[in-house]
Amino acid sequence: MENVHIIYGAGYGKTAAAMGLAVKAAGAGETVTIVQFLKGSDADYSILDRIDEIKFFTFENSEKPFGQLTVEEREEQRAKVKNSFHYAKKVIDTGSADVVILDEVLGLMDYNILFTEDFEELLSSDSKVKLILTGRCCPDAIKKKASMLSHIEAN
Repeated sequence: MENVHIIYGAGYGKTAAAMGLAVKAAGAGETVTIVQFLKGSDADYSILDRIDEIKFFTFENSEKPFGQLTVEEREEQRAKVKNSFHYAKKVIDTGSADVVILDEVLGLMDYNILFTEDFEELLSSDSKVKLILTGRCCPDAIKKKASMLSHIEAN
């Protein structure tokens, strides 16, 4: 992929920055698909669904953070997360959106749900979609695939 923007770091504002980019793209007439991962009930950006050019998805349904779930709940959420990721890959591969935002997707590596290889495969696509990834940590192998990196620090 040629147009990959990664917003990462321990600081606050990664999701807000990505959502701002979604609104900017929609304002320019581009279609946007947002898939949010493991965000819980802390952040609700579904208001963006009111903008015709933006489609917002979150497939998990847990109120608790992933680390506080029981083994059974984790397995259920793990399956939903993988389905979400496969859905996002399909949107990218088919080009059914101009911009795809995978919010907090990089955090899936922290929970051993996805691995660097999953991202390398995703980023090796020849899709012309603009892709935005967010999360706290970003391995160097993934950073090398980005056309733009935004690192947000905590104070």
